[in-house]
Amino acid sequence: MKTLFRRSAALLVILILTACNLQRPVLPTLAPPEEATGTTESPELPASPSETPEVPVLPASPSETPTATIVHLATPGEGASAQSNISDTISGDTAHQGVPNEPPGGDQWLYNLYERPFNTLTQDIFFPDLDIRTAQLGLGSPWMYATMQLYGLDPKTSTLAGHYGIEIDLDVDGRGEWLIMADAPLSDDWSVVGVRAWNDTNGDVGQKVACYADPPQTANSYDKLYFDQGIGADPDAAWARYIGGTPPAVQIAFKHSMIGLDDEFMWGVWTDQGVNQPQWFDYHDHFTQVEAGSPFSAMTAYYPIKAIAELDNTCRMAYGFSLVGNEPCLCAGNVKTPTPTTPPYASLGGYVWKDLNGNRIYDGAGIDGGVGGATVMVRFGACPGGAVAGSAVTGAWGRYIVENLLPGAYCVNVPPFAGFVFIPVNRDVTLLPLEFRDNVNFMVLLTGP
Repeated sequence: MKTLFRRSAALLVILILTACNLQRPVLPTLAPPEEATGTTESPELPASPSETPEVPVLPASPSETPTATIVHLATPGEGASAQSNISDTISGDTAHQGVPNEPPGGDQWLYNLYERPFNTLTQDIFFPDLDIRTAQLGLGSPWMYATMQLYGLDPKTSTLAGHYGIEIDLDVDGRGEWLIMADAPLSDDWSVVGVRAWNDTNGDVGQKVACYADPPQTANSYDKLYFDQGIGADPDAAWARYIGGTPPAVQIAFKHSMIGLDDEFMWGVWTDQGVNQPQWFDYHDHFTQVEAGSPFSAMTAYYPIKAIAELDNTCRMAYGFSLVGNEPCLCAGNVKTPTPTTPPYASLGGYVWKDLNGNRIYDGAGIDGGVGGATVMVRFGACPGGAVAGSAVTGAWGRYIVENLLPGAYCVNVPPFAGFVFIPVNRDVTLLPLEFRDNVNFMVLLTGP
């Protein structure tokens, strides 16, 4: 009986304790950050923040849709009169053959000029909404307006489907500093949706040689997203719209202040739905010719179009200044080709000789000896002269000639050679156009062995 009572009492105690535990909340065990990462060191504090930049740097990858509430204070107007114009080769007239128009003026990968509003490999799909006809640029303060006319709309959708932009070269060195792109679909009204402005902050667009292919590219080109659909230092910096009609057009407006109110620069326009990578500009520096392909079947090594497809661009034109004709990437019709001329070159020559009969007069190779292997130096200006203009090494009889010298003053001498000292040490010579001075001789003071 006592045993039964003890067992009952013990069971009662267990039930009471269990009930208490059921009422107590079970808290999760949180591992400290050190345990979660497998380290025991204290987490590093962030570095001291740098000074706040004047213009915030946006993420390199553009956002799909701006999430912040954007308040616009200014909207572009109806445009401005054209102050600079570009005409581009069109492919619509030969599109049924699957090829663009032939160069010159057509596709030239080597010089970053593209006429490729076609798909890859088969080239059997032509994109009229990527084929640029003409472009104009004008200033209607505070906006600059870039307008590009296109061959037409996509016949299946009657819309635009590409990316449309303007590239600006502020210092006229063949390397763009700004790229402003607008993505379709575009509204009939001005909008910032799909509009982005890129800036090259370290001057690496174009790689080593501007306007000329030198792949493979290792730079980041347009590395700063300055304006992203209304997000940036100025929410009104850039806009775009669609202008219907025949031909259809895309118009981009951007604040003149965005490019520092610069009023002398080069510019060109782009359409692009096949590559669309601002960080890869210039495309011919990113892709080799083999990778890029060619739209011309005659170029069997590179045909057909491959990596660089579904795009078009123009050459570059001046805005705000008169062309000299040697500006890089300039539209071919404006390049000044100098008329070839033959410069009025002059020449000089003579002998370096040993005075074997002691009369200090050069009596010819049969009497006096020549010094072979001596170097005769010709320097610009009066003696002792400046930069080297030319040189020659004497033959076995001491004879030398230095050609292709422009008219003017020169200093001629023979540096010490094999222990010989030559007189005179220096000779001043003035050459006339087309003159051949054949008496610039040097004598050995000591006959030597």
